Amino acid sequence: MLTPEENEALCRVGPGTPMGTLLRRYWVPAFQLADLPGPDCAPIKVTILGENFVAFRDTQGRIGFLDELCPHRGASLVLGRVEDCGIRCLYHGWKYAVDGTILETPNLTGSRFTERVKHGSYPVEESGGLGWVYLGPPDTAPPFPIFRWDGAPADEVAVTEMIMDCNWMQVLEGSIDSSHVGVLHLDTLAVMGAGPRNVGSFEFAGDPWDHDMPTPPRGDNPWPSHDNAPVIEVEDTPFGFHYAAVRKAADGSGSKYVRITAFVMPYTAFVGGSNGAVIVVPRDDHTCSSFGIFMVPKGRGGSAAANRAGIDPSIWGPEPGNRRMRIPPQDREAMANGQSFAGFRGGNRVQDGAVQMSSGPLYDRAKEHLVPADLAIIRLRRVLADSIRLVDEGKPPLGLGVGYDFARVTAASATIDADTPWQDLVAGNLGTREGTARIGT
Repeated sequence: MLTPEENEALCRVGPGTPMGTLLRRYWVPAFQLADLPGPDCAPIKVTILGENFVAFRDTQGRIGFLDELCPHRGASLVLGRVEDCGIRCLYHGWKYAVDGTILETPNLTGSRFTERVKHGSYPVEESGGLGWVYLGPPDTAPPFPIFRWDGAPADEVAVTEMIMDCNWMQVLEGSIDSSHVGVLHLDTLAVMGAGPRNVGSFEFAGDPWDHDMPTPPRGDNPWPSHDNAPVIEVEDTPFGFHYAAVRKAADGSGSKYVRITAFVMPYTAFVGGSNGAVIVVPRDDHTCSSFGIFMVPKGRGGSAAANRAGIDPSIWGPEPGNRRMRIPPQDREAMANGQSFAGFRGGNRVQDGAVQMSSGPLYDRAKEHLVPADLAIIRLRRVLADSIRLVDEGKPPLGLGVGYDFARVTAASATIDADTPWQDLVAGNLGTREGTARIGT
């Protein structure tokens, strides 16, 4: 458990908070590029790390990311006109370039004011269907991290976004929690054809209930284990850490089924068994965006291929009105008759979102009781707390300044011989064997 002070330090993200200061040292995915489809299109409001901004694409296709409110009289630039290589405030016509330069002040002439004052602006990079921004001190800006999806054709990358009404740590911790998969996601495992499933007195009766969820193409036995108490092994890496959830294989051969997740500081998880990453970004202390970036088969179309893989961008993007995650009605009848364990239609992300938001807007971790299966969550909190301390000491936080090739970061999921090191499956992650932590029974 955490003390109330430790919990506050991990969860609060506004300007001047310990975590807010830390996260501003990294490049942050802030919005979907699909929301700015072309030059001079309508601007969008972006709320991130407890602050509001306006993003727009100018006449030349360049993206501007500015403080939302006009520095003249505080009107929102989200209402503004995007025209002639800038964005113009509706109130008095002041106009700004993508770098915050004040281009025009119609109600002020004959002054050198525009040479002395500049509107708050922030650098932007386009990668993986997302606009990434850097909000920290200019002299500490790190190189932009190039991941596997950078530069991939649009039809080979699927982007999703779930806007969730809870603190970001509740969602981030869920992305590196492997022991819940065989319990919460029983319905999904049945649809995937992973064999008979049961928890406690529940056992599926006939066909799985969640027929409307696409079946991921993952082979004959996508989850070859009935072990819900995995041994968790964590290993530090230059970018953060990776961990393996090691389970006994269901075939009785003595083999082990491992799912290896790579966590890239400060909010990205490459989850074992998937072909992409989940990035959890705080909007403010009580809401967050859970972005998914998934590589899909070449030439098969991003949305269609992602839908077949259970990613379902038709629900979670690209239309802005579809992104808000709400806890759906729970079908207690289906739970009682053996058709569904959790009672939520829509697959893993709906189930995850329901339980994560059920903890409330900001969960008090002083009330929790962690077990050995939570070792990766413990390590997550430790690397974040250590990075807060490093920044406070004037040093770079973890994962920055390491000269690492982020395109090498991968996850893995496989059944291997009992004596095979799981690290062999993610050799490009460059872990430190001496730093491996192990806990479990």
